Amino acid sequence: MKKSIKNVSILLMSVMIGGGVANAQEQAKKDTVKAVAVESDRNVMLNAASANSGPRNVNIGLPASVGGTTVLENDLPVVYFFWPEMPFKSWRIDAMTNGVKLLDLGQTAINIGDVGFSVGTYNNLGTDKFGGSIGLNSNHFGLLNGTTNLSGPLTKNGLKFSVGAFVNYDPGTYKVNKNNIDRYYNDQTQLYKVALTQDYRFRGGSGSISAFYKYARSKSMSAQHYAPYKYHLDGSVSEIDGFKIGNDNYMAGQKFEVEDATTGKRVERDALDDYSAESHTFDLIGKNRLDNGLNLNFIVRYHTAKSGIYLPIMTGISEQTYTDDSGNQKTGNLQGVMVLASKNTPVQSLTSLFEVGKKSGNHDWKIGLNQWLYGVDEFVTEGATYKQTVEANPKRVGGYNYGISEYHNGTENKTALFLTDKWDISEVLTVNLGARFEYQNLRGDFINKDEVNKNIPYLSNKRTDIKKDWFNKAFMVSGVYKMTKNFGLLGEATYNEQAGHLENYSAGNEPNLKKSKIPGAGLGVFYNHSLFSLVSKATYIQRDEYRSTVNFTSKKGEVERALALYDIETVGWTTDVVATPFKNFNLHFLLTLQAPKYKNYAGTVNFKTGESVSYDFNDNTVTGVSKVLMEIDPSYQWKNLRLWASARYFSKEYSNLTNSLFFRSRWETFAGANYTLNKNLEFSASVVNLLNQRGAKGSISGADLYTREEAAKMEGAILSGTYIRPFTVEFGVKFRF
Repeated sequence: MKKSIKNVSILLMSVMIGGGVANAQEQAKKDTVKAVAVESDRNVMLNAASANSGPRNVNIGLPASVGGTTVLENDLPVVYFFWPEMPFKSWRIDAMTNGVKLLDLGQTAINIGDVGFSVGTYNNLGTDKFGGSIGLNSNHFGLLNGTTNLSGPLTKNGLKFSVGAFVNYDPGTYKVNKNNIDRYYNDQTQLYKVALTQDYRFRGGSGSISAFYKYARSKSMSAQHYAPYKYHLDGSVSEIDGFKIGNDNYMAGQKFEVEDATTGKRVERDALDDYSAESHTFDLIGKNRLDNGLNLNFIVRYHTAKSGIYLPIMTGISEQTYTDDSGNQKTGNLQGVMVLASKNTPVQSLTSLFEVGKKSGNHDWKIGLNQWLYGVDEFVTEGATYKQTVEANPKRVGGYNYGISEYHNGTENKTALFLTDKWDISEVLTVNLGARFEYQNLRGDFINKDEVNKNIPYLSNKRTDIKKDWFNKAFMVSGVYKMTKNFGLLGEATYNEQAGHLENYSAGNEPNLKKSKIPGAGLGVFYNHSLFSLVSKATYIQRDEYRSTVNFTSKKGEVERALALYDIETVGWTTDVVATPFKNFNLHFLLTLQAPKYKNYAGTVNFKTGESVSYDFNDNTVTGVSKVLMEIDPSYQWKNLRLWASARYFSKEYSNLTNSLFFRSRWETFAGANYTLNKNLEFSASVVNLLNQRGAKGSISGADLYTREEAAKMEGAILSGTYIRPFTVEFGVKFRF
């Protein structure tokens, strides 16, 4: 057990900081042949976000994308593009998941052409022996979660099956008014899977062919969770009277009004029911190994879905005089709310992966081909703004303002050839090489906002064609040089190019898309000892042509959505240690120092009221990214009982683009115990936010243009923003047969 835990930890450590661990890596080689067990990736899957439905974002020195960590299933992305179908709407870790792996920056760039770390999961496609499992999970807020898997042989000639189900009804962490918000607002998801696999032998080799189908239906209002609080200049927040962060509801209701983009009429929508997601996924998977060692593998996937997005965005809070439901005049704080609601949009994708590889002498090489085709059928956003009271279970005040509309339509295609090679040049020097060459095109149309006729329904306006072509490249080289048996050098260099998507046209203007270039590098040392393994490395990463939509708020409280273009540059230093100081005890420690800065980020925002504000964020620290990160993960195995904990430290994070406001440092803490009663029955219990911190994180609504002078007046001001999950006790039972 000690060796297994250590090897898995070393494997994850080496992947997460992008380098090999040489001697220790050789010890872990057997564990890397198969996908790492799900439980071994607990540090990646533990999520302190309000919606714990996917893996956490692994820090790379750049801000996380809107879609979060890229998720693969059976080696292909779960969804081609996260907007409008976020990965968690058609994917979860369930009983049929029998493996998880983590791809680093270089592996992600070469294998899927993306930026950042990616998490890959594998399904149980059938087993030679009959067996199964049932898992039930809950928490003290009333979560209802169940998952099961059953698999076994169908014939004596290698035909086998696997079926699975996952059901999740999550009431979130705060009490809602059941008259206007569903109890299980946070998540209602069902997944059903079935697989058939036929093993076979042929002259010169053996293989298998699998057919896999997955049905998913998901609806939630958990895109963002907000709370009001009093902000203090030391970066702390305190609760306002009558509102408990994480336990009180800050949504005015489940239903709201928008202007229908097709008819132009005002209609009522349901945030939970009208913006759900339903999908079907079909995989055909082939794996072949020739007697000469050559591997021939492929997967072809057809995915079809109808998916919507409900995204409430809190803007500014200001004191105003208003009329309540009883007709009484009141003076108090009102919260501005912008709702971006994209009704269920048909999307389809046909993606594939073909690989040929072999270990030949000192080389372990692979050649792969991706062919991905994606279509989105008239993606439309119908937006509205309104105001609500600042209190638990708030009430809407006044009417709605309409006119926030977005649209794009068309297809995207990617064809890519990639190559990788692990080259053992000598006993002391190993080099990993990779290259990806990708052709990408966009074909479709959008509605130019400058040509919109407001006297007709939005979708009746003229369409402007989209026709874009790019040739993207990605390269990766990493190496390990063993200077002694226990000590050596490691390093890597990566280069990646990312082009645009149809989604970039939704804002209603020609975005003049240019490729984003992402170079990165690292250089460090490793040291292996019988009691610990250490890696320490300096890193650099840069990305230009960042594109994001920023909701700027004027001094008068007006909101203007603007497209921002900028670069980010980060230098850092990472040290990672895995120690086993005594029997059955394992400790993982990670320290990262970094300095992410905005570059080429300046411009002017023009508000509809005529107000114009110039901004210059150059050399400001990137918002929501800490300069100091620590992770401490101890675990201890005593007979059938395993105790574990995980603590992640985040230093001060700036909460607005001017860096005039910030949130002070925080800890995200987890702890748990797993008890195996026998080979069939296992019990688990865990705690999220063990320290019960109620500090906020992320951004402060409506504050991106605050000067330092304006921010200095914010002591005790009532603001709103996002936060981590409150103290949560979770428990579960798993039965295997």
